[in-house]
Amino acid sequence: MGTKPRCCFALLVALIVVVNVLAGFLTKNLIVASGWVLLPWVLTAVLMVGCFAIIGRVPPVVDWRGVLIDQRNRISLSRLQLAVWSLLVISSITTEGVLNAVWGRAAPLALDVPKELWILLGLSMASFVAAPMVLVPKADVNALFTKPLNQHAWRDIFYGDDTGNADQVDFSKVQQFFFTIVLVVVYATALGAIMASTIPSSGILTFPPLDPNFIGLMAVSQTAYIAYKAMPQNRIDAR
Repeated sequence: MGTKPRCCFALLVALIVVVNVLAGFLTKNLIVASGWVLLPWVLTAVLMVGCFAIIGRVPPVVDWRGVLIDQRNRISLSRLQLAVWSLLVISSITTEGVLNAVWGRAAPLALDVPKELWILLGLSMASFVAAPMVLVPKADVNALFTKPLNQHAWRDIFYGDDTGNADQVDFSKVQQFFFTIVLVVVYATALGAIMASTIPSSGILTFPPLDPNFIGLMAVSQTAYIAYKAMPQNRIDAR
């Protein structure tokens, strides 16, 4: 990473701190709930995306989507899932923790993070680790589809990993993608509702609960995704 990217990265991190601290002082004495509390969270998420983009442009990839690109020069669904969940959780903890601290709460990081959210993060991390592991045996028989450097595209998220199905949609990936998007959007909305309804002068920001039934659904979907990825697809789909 060159000097300019390093400076830009440091600037974005500093802006994240400044935005949240400033928002805390500006809202500290409000005696009614205010939607303005949402602003620092949204800005934090946007600035974090900028940080991810700078990291992604480190050679040899040199692409703002670099954090999503795997060893086969393809945009990876498991990397996308981990990035999205990390963005949601880290930005939320940052904003809620800093605002609680500036508002003078005794335990600013007592955010009541539900254990189901940690399980979801664990599932995303497990998928991120397991996805390349199940592809290792296929690499030994040259069954994997690898793209030339900088030929990655968003369509990689939905297409097969083997030479036999690289031009076919992998429905397990489609399912995983939409499950992830739906859950992230719903949970982000619930987080936003808590932030918008908290009274800065007397309340404390926390995390909303998460339905454990959806965790089971995600676990089954993740298992099916990894299992299908592990099956050889170098000629025809398994029947």
